[in-house]
Amino acid sequence: MNPSSQSIDLTHFDVRSIPCRVKHAQIFQRWLGLAVGSHFVLINDHDPVPLRYQFAAEFPGAFTWEYLEKGPFEFHVKITKLRTVTAPFTEPPLAKSAVTQICQTVDSSVNLQEIDARGLEPPEPLIRILCALEFLPQGSHLRAITDREPCHLFGEAQQRGFRYECKAQPDGSWVTVLQRA
Repeated sequence: MNPSSQSIDLTHFDVRSIPCRVKHAQIFQRWLGLAVGSHFVLINDHDPVPLRYQFAAEFPGAFTWEYLEKGPFEFHVKITKLRTVTAPFTEPPLAKSAVTQICQTVDSSVNLQEIDARGLEPPEPLIRILCALEFLPQGSHLRAITDREPCHLFGEAQQRGFRYECKAQPDGSWVTVLQRA
């Protein structure tokens, strides 16, 4: 039985089953389609902190973000549109070929790939590292180099089944090595 348009709840958007590489784009599309003053409740299996940073970078002052349920297994966030947005958000899905361009294999004998995210403004380093993790081959390690300690990465990586080791470097950068748990 197909649900009628009257029975579809457009005020809730459960993104738990949507692949990471397209999830943010779909969330932004849903938000852009809202009338000013309207909202939806985002339902996710982890804290969508990177998404909040991305909203703040793309649409400052145009949204509110209110946690209705804050984990540990489900997160419900009410996202409200406060004003009309003039420049629509466009993010093409990050394909495996794009991840290959931002990652390089630095040591094939130990299956080590590297992503250098220094010089990028938040949340871009986090987004790139999480996308690279999505395509990381089984048995491989990812070494991420960042300008600052990637504290928001740690919980996200653990929830995706990765363990990590992070160390400050003498030059002030941070190196985080991630692998599947």
